[in-house]
Amino acid sequence: MYCNGTSTIDSAPIQDEIVISGISGRFSESDNVRHLKENLLNKVDLGSDDCRRWQHDHPDIPKRTGKVNNIEKFDAEYFDIPFNQAHLLDPMTRCLLERTYDAIVDAGINPKDLRGTKTGVIVGTSFSESEIMLVYEKTQVTDHGGLECRRSMQANWISHWLGVTGPSYTVDTACSSTMYAMEQAYRNIKFGQCDNMIVAATNLCLNPVTSLQFMRLGVLSSDGFCKPFDINANGYMRSEAIRVVFLQKAKNAKRIYAIVIHCKTNCDGFKEEGITFPSIKMQSFLLQQFYDECNISPSVVAYVDAHGTGTKVGDPIEINSIEKVFCKDRQGPLLISSSKSNTGHAEPASGLLQIIKVLITMETGIIPPNINITKERDDIEAFKRGTIRVVTTPTI
Repeated sequence: MYCNGTSTIDSAPIQDEIVISGISGRFSESDNVRHLKENLLNKVDLGSDDCRRWQHDHPDIPKRTGKVNNIEKFDAEYFDIPFNQAHLLDPMTRCLLERTYDAIVDAGINPKDLRGTKTGVIVGTSFSESEIMLVYEKTQVTDHGGLECRRSMQANWISHWLGVTGPSYTVDTACSSTMYAMEQAYRNIKFGQCDNMIVAATNLCLNPVTSLQFMRLGVLSSDGFCKPFDINANGYMRSEAIRVVFLQKAKNAKRIYAIVIHCKTNCDGFKEEGITFPSIKMQSFLLQQFYDECNISPSVVAYVDAHGTGTKVGDPIEINSIEKVFCKDRQGPLLISSSKSNTGHAEPASGLLQIIKVLITMETGIIPPNINITKERDDIEAFKRGTIRVVTTPTI
């Protein structure tokens, strides 16, 4: 959770607060954060049904995805990577290197000045859909032994390029990957292991078989439109993303987008319904614990950008969890939306989009609206009671 005020946790002096000082990214049909802001505020659906990634005619694979532009381009010379090796690098790694440069510069720092510093790198990612082809299917063996496509190397390449000495690793907890990465980055700075942290997130949809598997799991929208909280919601549209944030202490920051007040995660443990089924009990427990530890009343929160994937099971459980915690003693409805209605669901990289969207909201004073919604779901009591309201127009 983030705000532009002063933290109440541990009564930390403002100069010791951990802040977001640099952001960057490529998003569905949006080449940077400014472009994303314009698309969100103008209610643009950022999915497309062209065939830039693959050709297929399988009836169970949705034809729409959210795509990042220009993933085939890379400035190998700047990063001092030989052409032959750059050609075999996972596209996610190439894109991450360039967006990490953007985030560092956005924080007002020359990347060369980080050399030798205690700067850590944590990447939230899951599938590498190019790994299957480049490592397991191609018969040509290179002298790098498949290192170019290992997910662990995404963080390691960034650390190698910058010459930094902090922790460098990849986190894979499925759709919560970047939230876990964010928590660990926060703790690394809080407890003095690092001076700065780079938190990055990647997802590229390069193999249609992955989409087929998700479709058969029952979580994808057959028409390829993501409709969170809508009565016609039938799953999510898969999307791509390359996102990076730079964290440091406030006393060292040249720019402060927001203060990171606290980070916390949990695990559902055993559930009768199955491992993929969300838990209202554990979601609400985590939220309540979080605000108790911050010594902040959830009732003062005006807006939440929800996970909101548009699945039949996920949306009601999430909204019920949010209502249980945020709507006690509240005057007026809690405003919510989901960035996935525009961009689709970038799976392991989804969390950083929500953070960046909240930063856009704080910078502009306008909450970007939910799109693809005709009528709120009638099986969610919070909507009927009016305790929670979906933002459907740009709202000040």
